[in-house]
Amino acid sequence: MTVNAARNESQVAYHRRRAEELKTVRSPWEPVWTPCADYIEPTRLRLSSRNEGAISRDKILNAKATVSLRTLASGMHSGITSPARPWFRLATLDPDLKDYAPVKTYLADVEQRMREVFAGSNVYTAFHIGYGDLGLFGQSVGLLVEDENQTVRLQQLLHGRFWIARDETGRATTLYRTFRWSVARIVSRFGYDKVSARIKGLYDQSKYEERFDIWHAVEPRLTRDPSRLDKKNKPFLSNYWEASETAGGMAGELLEESGFDENPIIAPPWELAGDDHYGLSPGQVALGDVKGLQLMTKRKWEAIDKKVRPPMTGPTSMRNNPASLLPGAVTYVDDPTGKGYRPAMEVNLDLSHLTADIRGTEDAIDRFFFADLFLMLANMDGIQPRNTMEIAERKEEKLLQLGPVLENVYGGQLEPVIDRTYAIMIRNNMLPPPPPDLHGQALKIEYISILAQAQKAVATGAVERGFAFAGQLAAVKPDVLDKLDADEAVDIYFDYLGVPPSIVVPDDKVEAIRQNRAKEQQLAKNAAAMAQIAPAAKQGADAAAVLAGAQNNPGGAELLNRLGIG
Repeated sequence: MTVNAARNESQVAYHRRRAEELKTVRSPWEPVWTPCADYIEPTRLRLSSRNEGAISRDKILNAKATVSLRTLASGMHSGITSPARPWFRLATLDPDLKDYAPVKTYLADVEQRMREVFAGSNVYTAFHIGYGDLGLFGQSVGLLVEDENQTVRLQQLLHGRFWIARDETGRATTLYRTFRWSVARIVSRFGYDKVSARIKGLYDQSKYEERFDIWHAVEPRLTRDPSRLDKKNKPFLSNYWEASETAGGMAGELLEESGFDENPIIAPPWELAGDDHYGLSPGQVALGDVKGLQLMTKRKWEAIDKKVRPPMTGPTSMRNNPASLLPGAVTYVDDPTGKGYRPAMEVNLDLSHLTADIRGTEDAIDRFFFADLFLMLANMDGIQPRNTMEIAERKEEKLLQLGPVLENVYGGQLEPVIDRTYAIMIRNNMLPPPPPDLHGQALKIEYISILAQAQKAVATGAVERGFAFAGQLAAVKPDVLDKLDADEAVDIYFDYLGVPPSIVVPDDKVEAIRQNRAKEQQLAKNAAAMAQIAPAAKQGADAAAVLAGAQNNPGGAELLNRLGIG
């Protein structure tokens, strides 16, 4: 049994006390989450321990908010972490080093292997669920753990079943969660010898489906021996225990004491207010309109019902007579007034105004959840875009609205997932050895998803306008082009557009190509010069031959002397 010497308490006692502290921090958020779940997506909130079963949706009369939330989740998933296309790449902090061919090849190989790991795991499925939680509650929480078959696995947690705390940087470093498992599952996971006497008894009686709450704590391990590599000295502890005091000799003991080499908590917020531990969300902002939409829908149905089946009045003499209000039915009455059944009220409600109000509220909910952004082209009114460039510009303009949220997703979700996956693959020898130039060098992550490119693509306009301005000046002052570095401009422009680095030739290879071209051009120039010199050289050689022959001839020698040549 691990004992906290400072407080003289067992490890389980410490965890239980810490859990109560975290419950106090989270409790003000629960009244906010409950109506969001009730009126938008009830299946993502579980505030109390309960067995499996369908979650009631009886408060949802109009599911517009549910559909908008799903559009947001799908749009963010396809726009940020689409499994169908690359969404990240690795680079060096040194801009010159990243264009060096061996480094470029190594980084491209690592990226490809990491993408294969993500594609073979449940990471993308968990991401999609997490984006929905972000839009609904403002918080997505998961655990990235190692998996024997898939390398990594992301356990996406249900709201209401976890409690978190963030450090001074806003990163979630503490997670307490609870889950309800059957006896068979508990014994299979932790072992028969580790569970309490009550679970052993049920297991021995073959009552495998009895359910119990199990707690799990993940937080920094403050007291450890870094020189030891065992699971009890890892930087982050991972401890399991049963929900309540157990009977028999197992009272107060842990079911499992382990740890993680890196922080496994993946908990991006939608938007944090100050030093809060939990985030704000579009669902919280839209909640008033969502509730109003349910009321308007209910009133519209009531109005239609009264108009189609209005309340009726009739004479008391017909109380015991058979009567029918069905279409085509006949009811015989002796009514001196000659009126028989008649409506108790005249319902002449004009539903067009109420329908217009409902449609306006639905449009507002779409805006709250950014569904209008992701379905921009489908919902575009008026004149349609004339070309792909105009489509891209319209989309980029709207996508800038998600800028702050994307930064939170990058820093709170994608970067921790990539960093921890990279570390796990290194430990499992799943990556090639880095080139010597990368030893001791830090790597950085660049995001190249559709949404990331939309943010970067705005900067391409500055490059285009700068070169256009320089081109105009060059018409009157050509040497102004000496101010431009065309190679660097291509690198930056392609980077903004997310062009795959494999199609961009590294700087060292470009230099070699240019040197070879210069040599070839010099050889060609030399050959051309020799071609021009050759005729004159031939004439000179012929003249020299004639002169030599004349000198060897006595008569010729005398003639040369007279001419002053010999």
